[in-house]
Amino acid sequence: MSSWNKLKFYRPFLVLLIFIFLEGVLDADGSAAKITKVQGRVTVKRTGTESITTLKTGDGVSAGDLLDCAKNSRAQLVFTDDSVVIVWPGASLRVNQYSYAPGINRRSAIIKVLSGQVRFVVYKPRMDSRFVVQTEHVSLNISRHDVILMVSPTQTEIANIGNSLDVRNISPLAVGTIRLDTNQKTIVKAKTPPFQPAIVTSEQRRKYIRDANF
Repeated sequence: MSSWNKLKFYRPFLVLLIFIFLEGVLDADGSAAKITKVQGRVTVKRTGTESITTLKTGDGVSAGDLLDCAKNSRAQLVFTDDSVVIVWPGASLRVNQYSYAPGINRRSAIIKVLSGQVRFVVYKPRMDSRFVVQTEHVSLNISRHDVILMVSPTQTEIANIGNSLDVRNISPLAVGTIRLDTNQKTIVKAKTPPFQPAIVTSEQRRKYIRDANF
């Protein structure tokens, strides 16, 4: 058999081996993020269980976990792709999906903020990747951004202090996307397009940054 025919014969097996390898890399690390800072009482409810665990610095957070910060408590998470998430007092979020393959520089993340104020600093671009942040009102695709979400039952406020960011309602029935430039903010309510951008003042920006440093 010629070298070319051998290559054609073994090609399906090579493709299968590569696929298995990549899938293994994506799922190798069961921990999506580590707690690098914690203040007060921060808890996690693991997927598939009703038990609630109090987190400390160095603990891991995995896909499916529900994280909750009590009053006067906060946490900082660093994901394996180096993205940083800071959770303010009284806020909660769930890691719906997360995988990161450093060998091929690819990530796939869906983080849902359920309530309160959370800051996302996603500053390293990845190839063919997504880092999606959702609430009941909005869906954001973050790549190289620094953005704060303030979530209540009736609305989500988004303050952008990084690169320009497209904002749309999570509902396909609410047609319309706006672009938030640096130091702009908007509000998104159920099934309505985002409000027109407003200015994030210098004082507000300093407060966001100051509150995130603890």
